Amino acid sequence: MPNAVQLIKQDHKKVANLFEKYKKTKGQEAKRRIAEQAMEQLEVHALVEEDIFYPAVNNELSDGALIHEALKKHHGVKDLIEELRNMEEDDWEFDEKWSELVENVLHHVAEEESYLLPQAEESELDLAECGAQMAERREKAIDEIGASSMAHGAKSRLGSKQADSHHP
Repeated sequence: MPNAVQLIKQDHKKVANLFEKYKKTKGQEAKRRIAEQAMEQLEVHALVEEDIFYPAVNNELSDGALIHEALKKHHGVKDLIEELRNMEEDDWEFDEKWSELVENVLHHVAEEESYLLPQAEESELDLAECGAQMAERREKAIDEIGASSMAHGAKSRLGSKQADSHHP
């Protein structure tokens, strides 16, 4: 089983691959499906880091500034995800907001992999145990977030159908 740092890097790679796939995809509907996959991955990743990894690392590091900064970045990404999910299927601003999300995530990943993860590896933290806890939390998070985003998607589709029914 991968340790905590390996799990985080695997998540980063998965999301980066989805970002690339989005960039190469034609058609708004297909792009939105990829975007939704990426947003779900980001939500699960953030939840696992915030619940397990960050508190564990914070206990090991003398300076909590890196964790504080990472949490601020997560908050910004969550806000962008919420904005993206509230946009209509054909909203022309979606690509612009998506680019902002990608830029923020890639910047956060670069900081995390350059500063926080190396410090975690040098600390006394049991990365194998932390990784096991993260894997367990991820399974629960996938269920929680998957159900939540499915409900949101149904609500969004219902909302646009209701809006369409008001236009002859």
